[in-house]
Amino acid sequence: MSKNVIITGGAGFIGSHLANLLDTKKFNVSVYDDLSNGSGKKNLNSNIKFIKGSILNYKKMKSIFKNIDTVYNLAVLPLAMSFDKPDSVVRVNDYGSYLVSKICTEFNIKLIHVSSSEAYGTARYSKMNEGHPLLPTTIYAASKASSESYVRAFEKTNGLKAVILRPFNSYGEFMREDGYGAAIPLFLNRLLKNKTPIIFGTGKQTRDLTHVSDTVSGIYHASILKNAVGGTFNIAQGKEISINELAKIVIEEYSNLTDKKIKINLSYKKERSGDVRRHLGDISLAKKILNYKPKISLRHGINQYISWKLNNT
Repeated sequence: MSKNVIITGGAGFIGSHLANLLDTKKFNVSVYDDLSNGSGKKNLNSNIKFIKGSILNYKKMKSIFKNIDTVYNLAVLPLAMSFDKPDSVVRVNDYGSYLVSKICTEFNIKLIHVSSSEAYGTARYSKMNEGHPLLPTTIYAASKASSESYVRAFEKTNGLKAVILRPFNSYGEFMREDGYGAAIPLFLNRLLKNKTPIIFGTGKQTRDLTHVSDTVSGIYHASILKNAVGGTFNIAQGKEISINELAKIVIEEYSNLTDKKIKINLSYKKERSGDVRRHLGDISLAKKILNYKPKISLRHGINQYISWKLNNT
């Protein structure tokens, strides 16, 4: 089993959870992050090595990747930035992934490339399996779809050992509280201020929400199983929920935890540009090959997140 690993973007939301999981599994974990985005290194276990650097710094990455067995590529600029700073998003998500793939190929390092379900765009059929066409609706989504092409090109032409993962919407402790994927914390923050949660669009759009502990479990298993190499896998809960229903669950769980009686009222605003209408992941391949099985139900995960938030506010 590979023991010396590095996580690009490891100080971010999913990256920090992955780093801590690998640390508990006795891997020698290094995190490579420029701290321009994400949770910050404060959420990392104390014995995890932190290296500050950009995914665009080719020379620096080459110098630190030399003795690494596996690279987990999670360095990313988020969806929300693709509207204001699309050039930066493309450079990091697209060209940065090219550089990581190039170095991993040169040093014969296994690459676990974490893409995104956003690359699919809105579901053309459901459930969405890994063969669903990639029809991105935002520059962010396009950059993630493009990044996968570099990984596969290095694999087919130069023998790169790689696994591509497409997580659906992850949530949980340390998650960002802004941007497109932050419905749960945005709803909660409104409740904490005694305000009505705001929904963009009709609220009938659906998401497949996965607790971050299940997401990183899927990533971990993809990295240790030899028969995963060369594969692409959805990492999801495998269940969909409308944004309207999601808001109601957040209100109910917040009410239960605080003993506050809250009437379910929702405010609506104009739908957001590029927002996908439906997402529901088919996780049968991940179950078969990765032995992946999500353990945290949505309601339990939301309750857990709200409890954490209340204790850290």
